[in-house]
Amino acid sequence: MSTLFDKFVKHYTSFSLNPKFRRLYEEYWSGIDRSKEVPAIKDYLLKPDVGVDFLNKNVASKISGKEFDVKFCSVFCHQKPRVARTKASISKNAGSTPGCELGDLFIIFVLLDNNDNMHYCAGSLFQAKVKARLDSESQRALYDDDLDFLVPRFLEDRVTPKSKYRRMPTYSEGRAKALRYMILEPFFSRKNVQARYAPWSNDYQLRASTFLDGLLSGSDGLKVDPVNNPNGAWEIMVGDLLHTALTVPARKHPRGNADAVKVATSHFNNFRNFDTYAVVAEDNEKVGVPTLMVIAQSQEESNT
Repeated sequence: MSTLFDKFVKHYTSFSLNPKFRRLYEEYWSGIDRSKEVPAIKDYLLKPDVGVDFLNKNVASKISGKEFDVKFCSVFCHQKPRVARTKASISKNAGSTPGCELGDLFIIFVLLDNNDNMHYCAGSLFQAKVKARLDSESQRALYDDDLDFLVPRFLEDRVTPKSKYRRMPTYSEGRAKALRYMILEPFFSRKNVQARYAPWSNDYQLRASTFLDGLLSGSDGLKVDPVNNPNGAWEIMVGDLLHTALTVPARKHPRGNADAVKVATSHFNNFRNFDTYAVVAEDNEKVGVPTLMVIAQSQEESNT
C-alpha cells in the first residue's frame, strides 16, 4: 500500500522528469543581485517575480491541481541568532570567534493530508557565501566538526527541561544533508547558485535547483520526524529554526501538532493563494533564520 508521500513523489515526478519543467528551477535566482549575502536572501524570499514568487508563479502553479496543492512560502527575519560554541568543541578546533550565526537560510518541505496531518517533512540549513571561500573558521567548525552548541537565551524555554544546550546531528544521522553551504556566485558558473554539503573539505556540491528538486522528490534534505523522534538532534534544531515564525502574529489560528504544520496553517493556510506567500518579522526583537517553506497538501479526503 503506497503512502501519501509515495503518491506525492509520483505526482511531482510526472512534472519534474520533463526537462522544460526542470529548467524552470534554473531561473529562480536570476534577477537577484548576489553581490551581498543578506540583501540576496531578502530578495530571494520577498522580491516580486524572482525567488519564492517566481517559484509560485512558474512551478507551484503547474504542480498544483486535483491531487495536491503546492505553495512556496517565506518567513523573513531581520536578525539572525548567534550561537556559542561549547568548550569541548573549541578544544578540538579553536576557530576564530567563540560564537557565530546559526545560519542564513533554512529550507523546509512539509507534506500534509486534507486534515492537516503531517506525512513527511525534510529540510536543510544553509550558510550563504558570495564566493566559494570561508572567512570564519568558527562557522566552518560549527557545520563541519562541532558535536554541540549553545543557543541564545530566548530558545532555552523551548525544550523541557529548559536548556541552552543543543546537539548537532552526526554524519551517520545525515548531517551532510542537514548542514550546507550556499554559494551565490560560483567561480565556474555565475548563473547557477550552488548547494554544497558539509564538510567543506569534501567539495561535494550541486546546483541549488537540483537540491530543491531533490527536496520535493525525497532524495535531499534531512527528514524531520517530531512524532517518533521528538528528542532527536535535528528535530530539536528544526523546532528552534521555526520558533520565530511561530511567534509572529498569525493570520489564522494554527492547526496541527507539529511546528512546521503550525507555521503552514497559521501564516499560509490558503495553499492555493499564491499572492500571500511572505511573512516579515518587523519587530527588532524577532531573531530567527530566514526561511523558505514548501507546503504540499493532498486534496483527497482523509480518514485520519
